[in-house]
Amino acid sequence: MYRRLPTLAEFYPKCGADRALKSSLGSLVLGLLLALLPGHSAADWVEVKDSEGIKIYTREVPGAAIIMAKGIVTIDASPEAILRVLDNNSEHPKWIPYLQESRQLQAISDTQRLEYNLFDAPWPASHRDFVFRVHAVPGNDKNILLYSMRSESSPLMPEQENIVRGTLHESRFKLTRLPSGETEVELLFQADPKGWIPNWITNIVQRAWPYKVLEGLREQVLSSGQ
Repeated sequence: MYRRLPTLAEFYPKCGADRALKSSLGSLVLGLLLALLPGHSAADWVEVKDSEGIKIYTREVPGAAIIMAKGIVTIDASPEAILRVLDNNSEHPKWIPYLQESRQLQAISDTQRLEYNLFDAPWPASHRDFVFRVHAVPGNDKNILLYSMRSESSPLMPEQENIVRGTLHESRFKLTRLPSGETEVELLFQADPKGWIPNWITNIVQRAWPYKVLEGLREQVLSSGQ
Protein backbone atom coordinates (compact mmCIF):
# COMPACT_ATOMS: atom_id res chain seq x y z
CA MET A 1 0.00 0.00 0.00
CA TYR A 2 2.78 2.42 0.92
CA ARG A 3 5.83 3.03 -1.26
CA ARG A 4 9.29 3.54 0.18
CA LEU A 5 10.25 7.19 0.12
CA PRO A 6 13.42 7.77 -1.97
CA THR A 7 16.51 9.12 -0.30
CA LEU A 8 17.95 12.59 -0.99
CA ALA A 9 20.65 11.01 -3.13
CA GLU A 10 18.00 9.28 -5.23
CA PHE A 11 16.09 12.55 -5.60
CA TYR A 12 19.28 14.33 -6.68
CA PRO A 13 21.46 11.72 -8.41
CA LYS A 14 23.63 14.30 -10.19
CA CYS A 15 24.50 16.64 -7.34
CA GLY A 16 24.66 14.14 -4.46
CA ALA A 17 23.09 14.05 -0.99
CA ASP A 18 25.29 16.78 0.55
CA ARG A 19 24.38 19.37 -2.00
CA ALA A 20 20.77 18.25 -1.87
CA LEU A 21 20.71 18.65 1.90
CA LYS A 22 22.03 22.22 1.60
CA SER A 23 19.39 22.96 -1.01
CA SER A 24 16.64 21.50 1.17
CA LEU A 25 17.77 23.47 4.22
CA GLY A 26 17.88 26.65 2.15
CA SER A 27 14.34 26.06 0.96
CA LEU A 28 13.21 25.38 4.52
CA VAL A 29 14.75 28.63 5.80
CA LEU A 30 13.17 30.57 2.92
CA GLY A 31 9.81 29.00 3.67
CA LEU A 32 10.05 29.93 7.34
CA LEU A 33 10.96 33.52 6.47
CA LEU A 34 7.99 33.78 4.08
CA ALA A 35 5.70 32.37 6.74
CA LEU A 36 6.70 35.23 9.04
CA LEU A 37 5.83 37.87 6.48
CA PRO A 38 2.30 39.36 6.29
CA GLY A 39 0.04 37.43 3.95
CA HIS A 40 2.05 34.21 4.08
CA SER A 41 0.97 32.69 7.39
CA ALA A 42 -1.11 29.51 7.32
CA ALA A 43 -3.01 30.86 10.33
CA ASP A 44 -4.26 33.97 8.47
CA TRP A 45 -7.98 34.29 7.84
CA VAL A 46 -8.91 34.01 4.16
CA GLU A 47 -12.20 35.48 2.95
CA VAL A 48 -14.21 32.85 1.06
CA LYS A 49 -17.63 34.51 0.78
CA ASP A 50 -19.21 37.98 0.96
CA SER A 51 -22.95 37.95 0.29
CA GLU A 52 -26.10 39.57 1.66
CA GLY A 53 -24.17 41.37 4.39
CA ILE A 54 -22.49 38.20 5.66
CA LYS A 55 -18.75 37.60 5.34
CA ILE A 56 -17.16 34.18 5.77
CA TYR A 57 -13.49 33.47 6.44
CA THR A 58 -11.53 30.26 6.96
CA ARG A 59 -8.11 29.38 8.27
CA GLU A 60 -6.08 26.26 8.92
CA VAL A 61 -5.60 25.04 12.49
CA PRO A 62 -2.10 23.72 13.37
CA GLY A 63 -2.20 19.97 13.87
CA ALA A 64 -5.81 19.63 12.65
CA ALA A 65 -7.15 18.40 9.32
CA ILE A 66 -10.40 20.32 9.78
CA ILE A 67 -10.34 24.06 9.14
CA MET A 68 -11.87 26.73 11.36
CA ALA A 69 -14.47 29.07 9.92
CA LYS A 70 -15.55 32.55 10.93
CA GLY A 71 -18.64 34.46 9.92
CA ILE A 72 -19.51 38.11 10.55
CA VAL A 73 -22.87 39.86 10.17
CA THR A 74 -24.48 43.02 11.55
CA ILE A 75 -28.00 42.64 12.96
CA ASP A 76 -30.36 45.50 13.74
CA ALA A 77 -30.93 44.45 17.35
CA SER A 78 -29.21 44.67 20.72
CA PRO A 79 -26.81 41.97 22.00
CA GLU A 80 -29.36 41.16 24.72
CA ALA A 81 -32.08 40.56 22.12
CA ILE A 82 -29.82 38.25 20.12
CA LEU A 83 -28.79 36.44 23.29
CA ARG A 84 -32.46 35.72 24.07
CA VAL A 85 -32.78 33.98 20.69
CA LEU A 86 -29.58 31.99 21.31
CA ASP A 87 -30.82 30.99 24.77
CA ASN A 88 -34.15 29.74 23.43
CA ASN A 89 -32.81 26.35 22.40
CA SER A 90 -36.24 24.80 21.82
CA GLU A 91 -36.66 27.24 18.89
CA HIS A 92 -33.25 26.49 17.37
CA PRO A 93 -34.60 23.92 14.84
CA LYS A 94 -36.54 26.77 13.20
CA TRP A 95 -33.40 28.55 12.06
CA ILE A 96 -30.43 26.17 12.30
CA PRO A 97 -30.12 23.97 9.17
CA TYR A 98 -30.81 20.24 9.56
CA LEU A 99 -31.30 20.57 13.32
CA GLN A 100 -34.02 18.11 14.29
CA GLU A 101 -33.93 18.38 18.08
CA SER A 102 -32.42 20.80 20.58
CA ARG A 103 -32.94 20.59 24.32
CA GLN A 104 -31.35 21.37 27.63
CA LEU A 105 -29.93 18.44 29.58
CA GLN A 106 -28.80 20.28 32.69
CA ALA A 107 -28.75 23.80 34.10
CA ILE A 108 -25.28 24.15 35.59
CA SER A 109 -25.51 27.78 36.66
CA ASP A 110 -27.16 31.04 35.62
CA THR A 111 -24.68 31.34 32.77
CA GLN A 112 -23.89 27.69 31.95
CA ARG A 113 -25.92 24.71 30.81
CA LEU A 114 -25.54 21.36 29.07
CA GLU A 115 -27.37 20.97 25.77
CA TYR A 116 -28.16 18.22 23.28
CA ASN A 117 -28.50 18.64 19.50
CA LEU A 118 -29.61 16.03 16.98
CA PHE A 119 -29.04 16.68 13.28
CA ASP A 120 -30.87 14.97 10.42
CA ALA A 121 -28.07 14.07 8.03
CA PRO A 122 -28.92 13.41 4.36
CA TRP A 123 -28.87 9.76 3.23
CA PRO A 124 -26.70 7.70 3.26
CA ALA A 125 -24.98 9.42 6.20
CA SER A 126 -26.12 8.58 9.72
CA HIS A 127 -27.71 11.20 11.96
CA ARG A 128 -25.25 13.18 14.07
CA ASP A 129 -25.70 14.36 17.62
CA PHE A 130 -23.70 16.61 19.94
CA VAL A 131 -23.59 17.10 23.69
CA PHE A 132 -22.01 20.40 24.63
CA ARG A 133 -21.65 22.99 27.38
CA VAL A 134 -22.97 26.47 26.73
CA HIS A 135 -21.33 29.35 28.56
CA ALA A 136 -22.60 32.93 28.19
CA VAL A 137 -20.40 35.61 29.75
CA PRO A 138 -19.61 39.31 29.29
CA GLY A 139 -16.41 40.08 27.40
CA ASN A 140 -13.60 42.30 28.63
CA ASP A 141 -15.45 45.21 27.05
CA LYS A 142 -18.86 46.07 28.53
CA ASN A 143 -20.29 46.20 25.00
CA ILE A 144 -19.35 42.58 24.25
CA LEU A 145 -21.14 39.34 25.12
CA LEU A 146 -19.56 35.92 24.50
CA TYR A 147 -21.64 32.81 23.94
CA SER A 148 -19.38 29.76 23.72
CA MET A 149 -20.12 26.08 23.05
CA ARG A 150 -17.82 23.08 23.38
CA SER A 151 -18.42 19.32 23.41
CA GLU A 152 -18.54 17.53 26.73
CA SER A 153 -19.23 13.92 27.75
CA SER A 154 -22.19 13.34 30.03
CA PRO A 155 -24.08 10.30 31.36
CA LEU A 156 -27.24 12.35 30.84
CA MET A 157 -27.02 11.52 27.13
CA PRO A 158 -24.95 8.43 26.26
CA GLU A 159 -24.15 7.61 22.65
CA GLN A 160 -26.99 5.93 20.77
CA GLU A 161 -27.08 3.17 18.17
CA ASN A 162 -27.21 4.39 14.55
CA ILE A 163 -26.39 7.97 15.62
CA VAL A 164 -22.81 9.23 15.31
CA ARG A 165 -21.61 11.41 18.19
CA GLY A 166 -19.79 14.40 16.73
CA THR A 167 -17.33 16.71 18.45
CA LEU A 168 -17.76 20.45 18.70
CA HIS A 169 -14.19 21.66 19.08
CA GLU A 170 -15.11 25.31 19.24
CA SER A 171 -18.18 27.34 18.47
CA ARG A 172 -18.55 30.87 19.77
CA PHE A 173 -20.78 33.83 19.13
CA LYS A 174 -19.23 37.20 19.90
CA LEU A 175 -21.88 39.92 20.16
CA THR A 176 -20.52 43.46 19.96
CA ARG A 177 -22.81 46.44 20.58
CA LEU A 178 -22.26 49.14 17.94
CA PRO A 179 -22.78 52.91 18.43
CA SER A 180 -25.64 52.70 15.91
CA GLY A 181 -27.58 50.42 18.25
CA GLU A 182 -26.96 47.41 15.99
CA THR A 183 -24.89 44.37 16.92
CA GLU A 184 -21.95 42.85 15.12
CA VAL A 185 -22.19 39.08 15.41
CA GLU A 186 -19.03 37.05 14.91
CA LEU A 187 -19.30 33.27 14.78
CA LEU A 188 -16.29 30.97 15.15
CA PHE A 189 -16.92 27.36 14.21
CA GLN A 190 -14.91 24.14 14.13
CA ALA A 191 -16.61 20.76 14.46
CA ASP A 192 -15.82 17.15 13.58
CA PRO A 193 -18.89 15.12 12.48
CA LYS A 194 -16.88 11.92 12.95
CA GLY A 195 -17.84 8.72 11.13
CA TRP A 196 -16.74 7.93 7.59
CA ILE A 197 -17.11 11.46 6.15
CA PRO A 198 -13.79 12.48 4.50
CA ASN A 199 -12.11 15.62 5.82
CA TRP A 200 -12.39 17.40 2.47
CA ILE A 201 -16.18 17.07 2.61
CA THR A 202 -16.19 18.18 6.24
CA ASN A 203 -14.23 21.29 5.24
CA ILE A 204 -16.82 22.13 2.58
CA VAL A 205 -19.46 22.01 5.31
CA GLN A 206 -17.24 24.12 7.58
CA ARG A 207 -17.21 26.87 4.95
CA ALA A 208 -20.96 26.78 4.33
CA TRP A 209 -22.27 26.29 7.87
CA PRO A 210 -21.54 29.71 9.45
CA TYR A 211 -23.26 31.51 6.57
CA LYS A 212 -26.46 29.47 6.94
CA VAL A 213 -26.45 29.86 10.73
CA LEU A 214 -25.91 33.63 10.67
CA GLU A 215 -28.52 34.03 7.93
CA GLY A 216 -31.02 32.05 10.01
CA LEU A 217 -30.13 33.87 13.23
CA ARG A 218 -30.65 37.27 11.59
CA GLU A 219 -34.06 36.25 10.23
CA GLN A 220 -35.11 34.76 13.56
CA VAL A 221 -34.09 37.85 15.55
CA LEU A 222 -35.84 40.27 13.19
CA SER A 223 -39.01 38.18 12.85
CA SER A 224 -39.34 37.60 16.59
CA GLY A 225 -39.36 41.34 17.29
CA GLN A 226 -36.64 40.99 19.93
